[in-house]
Amino acid sequence: QQQQQQQQQQFTPLNRLEDANPERIHGIQVNPDSLGSSILPGNLIYKTYKWTGNTRKIPVELAKGYFWMVSDLKKTNQKPTLSNEKLIPEQDAQEFPTLTGLNTLMDPGTKIDLPWYFLDPDQTGKVRGNITLLAITFRDNGFKLIPTWTEPFEQAFQDGPASSRVKAFKLSITEHWVLYPLRGLLTRVMKNNTPLDEQSKTLVYFGSKQVDEFRDVLRMHNIMTSYVFLLDDLGRVRFAGSGEASQKEVNNLIRFTKELLLES
Repeated sequence: QQQQQQQQQQFTPLNRLEDANPERIHGIQVNPDSLGSSILPGNLIYKTYKWTGNTRKIPVELAKGYFWMVSDLKKTNQKPTLSNEKLIPEQDAQEFPTLTGLNTLMDPGTKIDLPWYFLDPDQTGKVRGNITLLAITFRDNGFKLIPTWTEPFEQAFQDGPASSRVKAFKLSITEHWVLYPLRGLLTRVMKNNTPLDEQSKTLVYFGSKQVDEFRDVLRMHNIMTSYVFLLDDLGRVRFAGSGEASQKEVNNLIRFTKELLLES
């Protein structure tokens, strides 16, 4: 009887993500209609079996099918992460997660690490960095959405004293291990297709070793779209969004950046 009670307790459905990653960034608003709101670290999800009533953690693809991300985008109107309506408070803000071994298209031979590259890109020993907008994509369809965020953002701060303190970067992540040996060729192709003035602001990363944790912390569970993060001058996440930017989202992003300039 005791063994039966233990089994029943083991498979009791959980009402909240009790074993979710404590490093997940506070303030990132996962769309409640997105499957991402239920995803656990390791890209797992709870599944309750109808015939036995048992609940187990299994891979998302096994529970929802390989194409769950496409369906998820339809349910969320391409917005698996909802944009913040106000800045994440300074006292709640957390540092952008670590990702090492990236390259810029301008200098593919030099390795850079995040978030330290945003804090001191010229290695001058500065304690505080720039206000940084980082747009992240994993697939071509997501990459096409990035300009809806970055172009109006850069235009808003291209002139005046703030121009030297506000930066925008794009990060392309390629997880497929079969493409890792071709990373040099793929980087050259990307460089040839990227305007010269954008190459120093375009970062690339190949591999999957660090990416699972990186994605989970930033709640980027659906990789079929793009994500944006606004970092303050201490490298803390103060705003997040996804998909194609609306005019309201762009206006908020610019307003939040001005608030961070006054705050720093």
